[in-house]
Amino acid sequence: MKHSAYVVVAISLALCGCVDKTSSGAAGVRNIEVKVEGGRIVVPEERVAVKADIGTIMWNLPEKSKYVFPRDGIVIDPGNFSPCAPTKEGKSFTCPKRGHRPGNYKYIVNVNDGTTALKPLPLPPLDPWVINDGPGV
Repeated sequence: MKHSAYVVVAISLALCGCVDKTSSGAAGVRNIEVKVEGGRIVVPEERVAVKADIGTIMWNLPEKSKYVFPRDGIVIDPGNFSPCAPTKEGKSFTCPKRGHRPGNYKYIVNVNDGTTALKPLPLPPLDPWVINDGPGV
């Protein structure tokens, strides 16, 4: 009986050590800066690589910009990225990943000037790519 108690304690201690290693916290966030320059929406990279350890993609407009993301601020494959929504009073747009399926995903960026949410967009949309790449760090 005493021997069994030692085994249980040893296994419990071993598992406690494992929990710390496997639950390293929430998955990371990949931030993508979005700007409006010369009447056009621009992002720093036409193709954004996202590793398996990234759980959310967040597009960010400058805080002092007059532009905001509407409800359809980012349009991307909902089977891989959802639910997507504007955050931070429309200055950011967040899309959690649904698992990590490698592949190339075209997306569309829409912004408006914030005066009327349902008004036609004053700028042509931008359509860059997200690449779900290999394992994370």
